[in-house]
Amino acid sequence: MEAILLAIYSFFVWLIFIKLKWLPWNTRSQVTVVIIPIVGMVALILLLNTFAPSSADVRVVNYVVQINPQVRGMVIEVPAEGNRPMKKGEVLFRIDPTPYRLQVEEIQAQLTLAQTRLRQSRELAGTGAGNRFDVERYETESAQYQAKLANARWELDQTTVYTPADGTPINVQLRRGSMAVPFPVAPAMTFVENEHQIIALFHQNELHQVAPGDEAELALKTLPGKVLKAKVNSIVWAQGQGQLTVSGVLPQTGAAPQVPGRFAVKLDLEEKDLATFLAAGAVGDAAIYTQHLEAIHIIRKVVLRVGSYLNYLIPKLH
Repeated sequence: MEAILLAIYSFFVWLIFIKLKWLPWNTRSQVTVVIIPIVGMVALILLLNTFAPSSADVRVVNYVVQINPQVRGMVIEVPAEGNRPMKKGEVLFRIDPTPYRLQVEEIQAQLTLAQTRLRQSRELAGTGAGNRFDVERYETESAQYQAKLANARWELDQTTVYTPADGTPINVQLRRGSMAVPFPVAPAMTFVENEHQIIALFHQNELHQVAPGDEAELALKTLPGKVLKAKVNSIVWAQGQGQLTVSGVLPQTGAAPQVPGRFAVKLDLEEKDLATFLAAGAVGDAAIYTQHLEAIHIIRKVVLRVGSYLNYLIPKLH
């Protein structure tokens, strides 16, 4: 954009001083012609970075769920396929339910027997042939078996693992005959949800004019030539350099000063762009248009759109 403005300025300088000769082309005019664009470009850049800040570090972050079964057993079916989108509630994989079904049947039989004995002991206690202690004992046994039965049925239900949301299982290596175990550090598969967040990172002195609700635009490298409309959801006024770990020693600043961290701005797509597919991990550029000095916003919009079309270019030789 700066080059375009300089080209337009140069054209008018040529037209006024050389072609039409409306003004003399002497040392004074030459110095003036050189100084004006320098001062103007510096002022324009400073104003743009204040009232229409931009970021070259935009990231699309998706929620990732580590799928861990709640029960252990041999996998008998894996309907999920790697990198195939699925809807919420579809089956990811099934564990052999036989031992859990047998456990339910066993506890059900024990509960039936305990309830029969409870009924009989109540009848005997009512006629004076039994005692209250037996009734209380069978009541306790019956309650315990009911709790065990509920847990056994829950475990039986957990032998089928479903998708937690709309999304895609990635790198599915689980196969029929594998042993699935409820071990958090070794998930059965990884599931990437469709729900995402868009984060743009800005330097610390770029955000003093930015507020939630401000207009924003995105140009992602995965979508060359396309500019997405968004709004500022919030500014995350916290980052790692603002936290000290619990320690018995004084904070270390290191041999060299620590580079100041940036703050994240969360962006929400506007309704017309909500259906646009955003790849997890996509990066790109963003610009925020504050409520001040709106006349210069057009320059930032042009710069962003030129950059979006430049994403079509792939400058590599291998």
